[in-house]
Amino acid sequence: MVIPFESSPGARFTVIWLRAIAFFGALGFLGLTFVNAGWLADNPRGQLRLIANGGISQQYTAAGRASPCPAKAIQPPLHDYIADTARSVDMARRMGADMVTLDVARTADAALALYPDATLDCRSNGTGPVSAQPLARLQTLDPGYGYTADGGKSFPLRGNARNRIPTLEEVLEADPRGRYLFRFVADDAEAGKVLVAKLKALGRDPVAAGDGFSGSAAAIAAVRAAWPAVWAFDPAQAAACTSAYRMTGWTGFLPGACKGGTMIAPLDATFTLWGWPNLTINRITAAGGQMLAVRNGAGTGLLHGRDLPSIPITYRGYVMVDDYWTVGPALRPGLDRRTNAEALAAQERDEAASD
Repeated sequence: MVIPFESSPGARFTVIWLRAIAFFGALGFLGLTFVNAGWLADNPRGQLRLIANGGISQQYTAAGRASPCPAKAIQPPLHDYIADTARSVDMARRMGADMVTLDVARTADAALALYPDATLDCRSNGTGPVSAQPLARLQTLDPGYGYTADGGKSFPLRGNARNRIPTLEEVLEADPRGRYLFRFVADDAEAGKVLVAKLKALGRDPVAAGDGFSGSAAAIAAVRAAWPAVWAFDPAQAAACTSAYRMTGWTGFLPGACKGGTMIAPLDATFTLWGWPNLTINRITAAGGQMLAVRNGAGTGLLHGRDLPSIPITYRGYVMVDDYWTVGPALRPGLDRRTNAEALAAQERDEAASD
């Protein structure tokens, strides 16, 4: 006589075993869900803090953002501001930016200029590394020389005397109460030491001022040696923190790569961050770290008004904004410094944008 599979002792044992696995698996999943339920956590302390990337800057096409020389593919200008110029930083502050990134480059005579690249060829009418030029020479250059929106047929930002390469001191002395994210544009340990010396000479304590620093590990090491408690991060460390948290954050414990560090949160993939937003932020800040939200995995800051709904209402941390001219007034309308015509032009382009 053939014994039906369902009634054989071995089959019954297998069924019982599979049911037990399914039951305890479901319990485990339920437990993980509650352990990492961001909506059950207390709202994080602090406030949303907008970082204007370079101040008020020109915007690039999608191809331009991916290009080694983005200035060769800008969108038609809505204004004549250029990133990292004194007037650009000032306008971003007046429009309500909580923080402004300042791209710091060391010159041949140990000055610190604000310039977005380690070399001059792309944006300006200079050539070679910034570090090979003395400050006096840099300040004769036109930082808007290379910007074009039509493949080189015209250069709408050339020759604007209001745009010039400023020194670090020039910007800080104009608004000493501003908060800044100092970003080293080159892998230059000496630049870190020079920046520390200049901030101390200005009597600026970046911890008390609420400043931050970003750059290579070598440059950041000099900053941390001077101010151990300051917000300072190497983008490679921040990427490692985010990656490790995606792998092990389900345990409820923060990876070692995140402790005292910075986590980058791509707003288009926050479903991969366990406990987002409240638990994730509370975990990183409890370990002495910071959260920096960006638009996507490429590290692009916010570009459009439609990016804003991706920021949770309880989010408390830094948000990088690449197009502060457009995005800033949407969150800080009482500080909009644009004319009606400028605001309308920005809105029309924002609504028509496809990326």
